[in-house]
Amino acid sequence: MRTLLIICCSPLFLLAQTDEIKHSIEWNTNLLFESSSLDKSFLNTMLYGGHITDSIKTNWINTGGDNTNILYSEISNGLSYTFERNNKTFGFSFADRNILNASFSDDLLRLGFEGNFHHQGKTLDFGGTSIRADRFQQYTLSYGTSLKQVKISTSVSYLSGNHHLSYIIEKGSLYTAPFGTSLDIAYDMSAFVTDTTSLSPFEHNGNGLALGLSTEFQFKKHTIHLSFSDLGFIMWNPNSIILANDSNFNFSGIEVEDIFSFNDSILEENNIENDILRTNNASFKSYIPATFHFSFSSYGDYKYLKKYTLGIQGKWQPYLDNTPLSFKKIGQGFKESNFIPLYYIQSVYTAKYCDVIPTLSHGGYSSNANLGLALSKGKKHNFMIGTHHLEDILKKSSKAKAVSIYFNIKLQF
Repeated sequence: MRTLLIICCSPLFLLAQTDEIKHSIEWNTNLLFESSSLDKSFLNTMLYGGHITDSIKTNWINTGGDNTNILYSEISNGLSYTFERNNKTFGFSFADRNILNASFSDDLLRLGFEGNFHHQGKTLDFGGTSIRADRFQQYTLSYGTSLKQVKISTSVSYLSGNHHLSYIIEKGSLYTAPFGTSLDIAYDMSAFVTDTTSLSPFEHNGNGLALGLSTEFQFKKHTIHLSFSDLGFIMWNPNSIILANDSNFNFSGIEVEDIFSFNDSILEENNIENDILRTNNASFKSYIPATFHFSFSSYGDYKYLKKYTLGIQGKWQPYLDNTPLSFKKIGQGFKESNFIPLYYIQSVYTAKYCDVIPTLSHGGYSSNANLGLALSKGKKHNFMIGTHHLEDILKKSSKAKAVSIYFNIKLQF
């Protein structure tokens, strides 16, 4: 009987020996604040308050350079599990993401910090302003396989939207007549805000979908990588607030003969009430920032350059879902992401106690050159910590224009 059981179960023993199963659990944290012009002193003042002198205001305004200021911030935490067997990988991950993406002109800073008193007889242009803030959770299922020298992986994500706020001013200007005798305001603005009846950070206000695709081609010592990730959107619920207004407004003041008889009828006579922005409740669609990535990796004969990677990244995030998918729409999404192509070179140096991974890059949410550095310890069980902006850590803290740190813990069994 024992011999019969061994014979019957022998195929299972062979299968268990030939099919290697790998499990891994991974935790990721990413904190990023990046600015094209404004430094850390601006962020500290906005968060913690403090006295802002005229010289500080002037310095902030003049840092814009090309008259455009970009702010980007992301705080995300994620946990993932992957299961690998027979060159096939199945995975599930969860991430909590908070994203701020804003762009505005120097004139808007002038208006905000100085008012319009010092700009009599001038026109302040605050067009091209965009402020987008999102909070959502991302649940992702992934599948990958290897076919000889090619690796392919796909992913699909469900997005649970908590909150969204966006203000898009395509055209906007303010003219102040000498001595403030009249104001001329022209603007084309759209605003979207999710339901504000509950401000719980995990309030469910929308549902969305995101897709990802990655391929790697291996030949000899070279690897070519092509991918896109987080190509998706969130549909916010019908209780959301939508505002759209395209107006020209001239204000010449109000003549009050008797201050004690000032009432609403005076405002009505001057048509001020008709210029109040009006809102409606409806559903709308917003996009999350998608990443497109191309890289080339190989091995060198130098001690400090045994492995290197050259790559380029782009972001796609249009303001509105206002045109059908076309080449124009694709170009619009790259432009409105506030992200310029990021070129980078990365290498891996194996030290005594850990791997040192330096990165030199140019582009992103600013046109500055950036130096990244990461330290990686362990193969099977790995811990990595790094920054994308080492040069700003080494600067005087108040002058830094970027703050970033990320770490990763991976356990394999």
